[in-house]
Amino acid sequence: MKTKLNTLSLAFLLAAGMTTAHAAYIESGDASNDLASAQLATDMQIQGTIDQGDTGDVYRLVFATGGLLTINATGQIDTNIALFDAGFQALAGNDDSNSLDSMLTYVIGAGTYYIGIGDYAMYAISASNQAWFMDGLPPAGFGTVSRIENLISIDPGAYTLTLSLQPRSNGVPEPATLGLLGLGLLGMGMMRRKRA
Repeated sequence: MKTKLNTLSLAFLLAAGMTTAHAAYIESGDASNDLASAQLATDMQIQGTIDQGDTGDVYRLVFATGGLLTINATGQIDTNIALFDAGFQALAGNDDSNSLDSMLTYVIGAGTYYIGIGDYAMYAISASNQAWFMDGLPPAGFGTVSRIENLISIDPGAYTLTLSLQPRSNGVPEPATLGLLGLGLLGMGMMRRKRA
């Protein structure tokens, strides 16, 4: 029950683009590098550490609304990040946007997403054991990702993920807006008829 309440609270907070009263979600123990066992992050800022034996960290986030998601990764390491959807499909990655930091912007819908982070040389490993260097777009037909992993050498250090979600306007009025407009027009028509 507590987990469901935490997930629901996170969904409302992420939908509003707000953070909770505490400063950030802090990695609990060692966040797994497997997508299936990713830690549920409960804030729009995540702090963690890549240790010497750590092959990367993955966080699960639930968004109640869609929009333009921006992920900034900063830290003591040369960050490398990637975004995955609820079906563990790789969407996009970024190695360096500015020196050692990474930034990724992607339009998402409401739902569950996974963010993977590690130091330089991070790869997403598919269920068929293919490797994709987490930068740019994944190759076509890459398939379901099982884990992220550093395939060269691990450079330990702390990192911070800062997320923002900007709702996108599609220019189509919502049903409630159309209903109010219709009522207003109906009222104006009745007033005009009454005067005539």
